Amino acid sequence: MTNAEELSQKDFYEYTVRQIEREQGLINTRLSWMLTFQGFLFASIALVVNKDTEPSVRLVFRNVIPAIGIAVALLALVGVHAAALSSNGIKAKWNQRGGFQQYPPTFGSPTISLLGRVTSYGIPTSVVLAWLLLFFGLVTAT
Repeated sequence: MTNAEELSQKDFYEYTVRQIEREQGLINTRLSWMLTFQGFLFASIALVVNKDTEPSVRLVFRNVIPAIGIAVALLALVGVHAAALSSNGIKAKWNQRGGFQQYPPTFGSPTISLLGRVTSYGIPTSVVLAWLLLFFGLVTAT
């Protein structure tokens, strides 16, 4: 069943829809995990920068926590990009087979698809920027 040419039009349509839904679900899961983890990291940094924290501990974690936050956000961004590449491959196969006008569209136009991906790419990018601003703000503040 991996060879798209062996599938009927209806089966290929259903396969395409399932695969695109799967990739969108993976993006959702990756972003949800990232945001949950980032929440814990932001809470941790708030505790660490407290004046009651020992200065040597504060110094270490002030650098480590943002680095972990940046790494996790970048990993999520890689995962989002992997899903986008996979979706592009699925769409190319769909278009190669003719698109089958008798079925509802399995995906939007290229512009709509691009606009839909802005948040998928923008959320991890925004988190990286937040950590960088926080890191450099903390470094210059001490």
